[in-house]
Amino acid sequence: MITDRRLQIFVKVVECGGFTAAAHSLKMSQPAVSQSVAQTEADAGVPLLERGPGKVSLTPAGARFLLYARRILALYDNLNSELSGAPAFPETATLDLGDGRFASVSVIDGKIQIELEK
Repeated sequence: MITDRRLQIFVKVVECGGFTAAAHSLKMSQPAVSQSVAQTEADAGVPLLERGPGKVSLTPAGARFLLYARRILALYDNLNSELSGAPAFPETATLDLGDGRFASVSVIDGKIQIELEK
């Protein structure tokens, strides 16, 4: 299966709201998760997360990065589905709602799915 583990880790940290919960969910050590995110931030050249006691929040650059990370991971899912002979999942579009929130929109089985991002 083709994927980008660092993108998966970053997205999981955001979804879980912290490094420890993400590490537990990913079955990794907390230091390994923290190191992966730190390397991702170093490669990006900007802070992506603001760290607080027991929680994280996205910086403006982190919010943009999250949108791209989710789109890239969705493309990996599509690629892996096609390579395995299964029908590809529909691509997800991300909409900026203009108030600091984002929504993911996709069509699955002929139904529009809308998911609000944190």
